Amino acid sequence: MTTATEAGVRAPRPLPRSRRLLGAGPSSGSALESTVPTTGMFAAAAVLIAGGWIPVVDGELVLAGMTTAVLAVLVARLIPRPSLTRDGTSVVPLAHLAAVVLLAAGTGSPAVLFLLLGPALALSAAPGRRGVLLATLGTAAALLSPGLLSSAVPTTAALPGALLLGPLAVGLGGLAVNGTVRALGRRAREVQALREEKAALLAQVQTRADELDLATRMLAARAQTMTSVIDAVTEQSIIGTDRDGVIRVWNPGAEKMLGLPRAEVVRKRSIVEFHLPEELRAEAERCGSGPGLAALVHAAQEHGSDVRDWTCVAADGRPRTVSVAVTPRTDDRGAHAGWNFVGTDMTEARATERMKDQFVSLISHELRTPLTSILGYLELVLEDGQPLTEEQRRYLTTVERNADRLLRLVGDLLFTAQVDAGRFTLEPHDVDLAGVVRAAEETARVAATTAGVDLVVDVPEDGLVVPGDAVRLGQACDNLVSNAVKFTPAGGTVTLSLRSAWAAADGTVSAEHRPGTSPVAQLAVSDTGIGIPAGEQGRLFTRFFRASTAQRAAVPGVGLGLAITKAITTAHGGTLDLVSAEGAGTTFALTLPRATA
Repeated sequence: MTTATEAGVRAPRPLPRSRRLLGAGPSSGSALESTVPTTGMFAAAAVLIAGGWIPVVDGELVLAGMTTAVLAVLVARLIPRPSLTRDGTSVVPLAHLAAVVLLAAGTGSPAVLFLLLGPALALSAAPGRRGVLLATLGTAAALLSPGLLSSAVPTTAALPGALLLGPLAVGLGGLAVNGTVRALGRRAREVQALREEKAALLAQVQTRADELDLATRMLAARAQTMTSVIDAVTEQSIIGTDRDGVIRVWNPGAEKMLGLPRAEVVRKRSIVEFHLPEELRAEAERCGSGPGLAALVHAAQEHGSDVRDWTCVAADGRPRTVSVAVTPRTDDRGAHAGWNFVGTDMTEARATERMKDQFVSLISHELRTPLTSILGYLELVLEDGQPLTEEQRRYLTTVERNADRLLRLVGDLLFTAQVDAGRFTLEPHDVDLAGVVRAAEETARVAATTAGVDLVVDVPEDGLVVPGDAVRLGQACDNLVSNAVKFTPAGGTVTLSLRSAWAAADGTVSAEHRPGTSPVAQLAVSDTGIGIPAGEQGRLFTRFFRASTAQRAAVPGVGLGLAITKAITTAHGGTLDLVSAEGAGTTFALTLPRATA
């Protein structure tokens, strides 16, 4: 990772030497750095005194002054500045002031007073105003000391007016210097704070840049993974469009199904171009949407997704029946960005289904006629009055029973063919559903007694009326009851319970009336039988499907009863729900709209 220095953040530069001499900022050196000019001035004075250019009045005082100056320099050299306290920073300049006082008294020369400049500046540059006061008092003391310490030089005679002007000049000058140093110190601290803030900001920028780079690489990896997955799908077409339907994604499955390479489609063609215009117009009229893309995505726009068969036209002009799943697509901000179309070619499957339905319908019609004839002649033989042995009558009764069973199966096949062909019609009347349930119980009573299964019926005494086709509702109820009996072992119980209830818009059913609910009748057929595995319950209402539990128990049947019951319930505007657990029984709840006054 790039360091802060590499990114352009430089280490704070040391303050200029002149500012360090005034004490206006941090320094890593010793206190000697701020006493160099004063030391030089004392050294020059020593040379002048030794050469006789400055007279000596009292040698002991001169020696004491020079000694004090040397000791102050040694203290400044030996004691680092960070170890000096706020009060200790004035020690060295005060010692220099004392040395000047001694030299002034020992020489009696006004020239020595120039040595006041160094310590006075050092004290004025110290933090706070006290240094200025000390410099002023020190200057006054230096001016008074020659007369006090040595009678040879009267102070006022040697320096007329100096006692007034000297301290005043030092005080005013010290205040100016102190203010300047404090201002420079604030500026230095501000600059340092700005540099530190700049370094922190650059570090944050670098961190965000690294995070952005990582996120970009992760997004690129995800995009590559998604592209690889889409390109790996060759049996389904995956087509992505923008909001206007212009194709942006075109996988190998789409190339295979519709016969066009990606380069000729992406950003050049619309998804609408691969659909029959008349089919889109019909859908637009049916749902009341706009033409073209609006009709294609109308259901997905309302419900979040849509799966249905569409007729797609390939590059060679051949129509293909494609099961298309349409879902909306969003961008990284969650805004609508377009549509996804996942298609599976169902042309051959739908053709096979049509052939199967035609075959079932044809065979059913062909079987119905001879079966009706067989049953008619059996009825004539059994009711003709001709003497028959008991064995012959038993044989003919068995034939009649199986012929009836076969005729019912043929009827079921014809009914499913009618449902698939859309020719399923009802003859609606007011039907007492309680009577239908009792009739189903009577029909199943013999089979239940033979199997050792108890039948329990719980219906309202005054009945429960629903609008519907009595024959078809009886057929649906018979299927549920006969299934419950067949799949319940000996010693079990089948319960038929009919109640009035109230259904909400979301499909929930409750016994209490609430605002927004509608009246319904609910028939529950419960058994204590073998149950249905959870993974197979979603396929239970498809034709010819039989649960694995039914196959293992060798329960007879062809898998049409529940499919027919579901179709009858849907045709009546009702619902058929299932609750089951393997080995714990099954409950079917048939809910129908109730007749209103």
